[in-house]
Amino acid sequence: GSCPHAITMTKQPLVVFIHLDLGIGGAESLVLNLAKATLQSSSDPNNSATDDEPSGKISIYTTHCSPTHCYDEVKPPNGPLYPFVNVCGSWIPRKLFFGGTALCSALRMLYLTYRAIKDNPQANVFVIDVLPTGVPYLVNYCNVRAGVLFYCHFPDQLLTMDTVNGERGSSGGNNSSNNGGLMIRLLKHLKRLYRRILDKTEEVTMSYSDLVVVNSLFTRAQVEKTFPTLFLPRDDERDHGERIKVLYPAIESSLSRERANNNNTDEMTTNKSRTGPIVSLNRFERKKNVALLLHAYDLLLDRVSKGDLTIKLPPLIIAGGYDPLNVENVEHLAELRTLADTILARYNLPRSKVYSPSSDQDSTSSATTQEGNASIEFHLSVSNTKRKQLLSVACVWCYTPHREHFGIVPLESMDAAVPVVAIRSGGPMETIVDGVTGILVDYEPIIVGQEKQSATVCGFADAIAKLISHPEQTAEMGQRGKERVHEIFGMETFRKQWWELLEEAQSRGRKRHDRICSSYPSIESSIARSLREMLIVFLLVVALTWTLRTCGMLEDDTGLIGTLKVHYRRIVGDEL
Repeated sequence: GSCPHAITMTKQPLVVFIHLDLGIGGAESLVLNLAKATLQSSSDPNNSATDDEPSGKISIYTTHCSPTHCYDEVKPPNGPLYPFVNVCGSWIPRKLFFGGTALCSALRMLYLTYRAIKDNPQANVFVIDVLPTGVPYLVNYCNVRAGVLFYCHFPDQLLTMDTVNGERGSSGGNNSSNNGGLMIRLLKHLKRLYRRILDKTEEVTMSYSDLVVVNSLFTRAQVEKTFPTLFLPRDDERDHGERIKVLYPAIESSLSRERANNNNTDEMTTNKSRTGPIVSLNRFERKKNVALLLHAYDLLLDRVSKGDLTIKLPPLIIAGGYDPLNVENVEHLAELRTLADTILARYNLPRSKVYSPSSDQDSTSSATTQEGNASIEFHLSVSNTKRKQLLSVACVWCYTPHREHFGIVPLESMDAAVPVVAIRSGGPMETIVDGVTGILVDYEPIIVGQEKQSATVCGFADAIAKLISHPEQTAEMGQRGKERVHEIFGMETFRKQWWELLEEAQSRGRKRHDRICSSYPSIESSIARSLREMLIVFLLVVALTWTLRTCGMLEDDTGLIGTLKVHYRRIVGDEL
């Protein structure tokens, strides 16, 4: 390997993945890509990999994998990765009656780790993500010879409810700390203490990892700011932050599939203009900022109705992962629908529609299958087939999260030759080239009641209008995005970098294991030390006895131990 710690890796090493909930999202997509990159490349029919490339065996541990809310790769019974999935610890509650979601997640992660090492004692590398709770158990308690790699999508403590990926919102968060009675203030103090303990635990447990991998330079900077001790050299390390590596998430680029099939013409590579819908794809969570797109669509409807904008406004489709067991998903979808219906009613348009996974087969009236007028649709937990359909017809792809860690969705849209409109912050600044493969918009908080005056809302509306109004330039931008994905974020590059990291993790794991074992004393030295200590104690007792007899404090026919017993019974009044 090219890395300084590389060694000859075990033929077909066993790599065990430990992931909390295997649902639908960027973290899950990444874990599945890592798993596929670990398996033999030629098992993928869309792959052009040779037999010389490394291959391994995998096992995936998770506490939850719903058949209706997961990627097709792990969906029973025919998902290619389904046989490798082990669901354990589903009996552990997600939260307690008073809350404690983070605590329960940590306990679930610890149990998953216990099951993983119990079932796979011969594993070569353990890959943990989301929470590092189980890392010390593997490294310190079990002292596994395997490498322990922690993939940090983003510091968990920066994902609290009162921040936007680590940046405190305009509402302040602590302004109400002095409001309420004594009990309320006490509970707030206890909550802060509880959160501080968890935050410190995150840094300490992560520090036990043999290797820490992050998804972008933005995330690496946030990790260094939040956990500065992780970047300090340790043991044989010389450089600052040597253990912290960047591995961009990747997708199987369409250009690589075309070249594998010796096909240079594909319907998505030709520079044809599109008249399909405006699409957004995110989980239904408030931090994804999807309401921004609805306000921008409202502004576009307003401009078209007044004649300020002379374009035919296509439908808006808001799709994403939706888990009916997730309270925030349910609540936020209702909030978005209310906002959408309010906007549509303002322009005498029909109410928004919702398409669930079960209705995918019957959604012939959906904007994905026909060119429609202005409307708003919500598509829940879209399948891979529906996802590809959206990518094939979309005219513009909108990505609304602020300070997103990386964002796999912009890669998928660029690979489909669809330009992306996104916030100028976080990971999209590393994936999207402004004005070349998409348009980046400056962010400022949106004030309630003044949405149409927001610079961010106006920026999104202007960018969407520009892309719709200039279809030829939009098609050229899409093609450049497709080429960028293939060159930088394709699976070939990803797979090579991943195997280098696996080798380094295993090398570091072996060195750490041997270093700890070498610190243990041998049996011979342990016996010799015990005999030496027993001799010292015996000599001390003999010397003390002789001294006491010489001073007349101990009779000649009485031993030291017997005299101590007599004095103890006299003081305590009971046998020793």
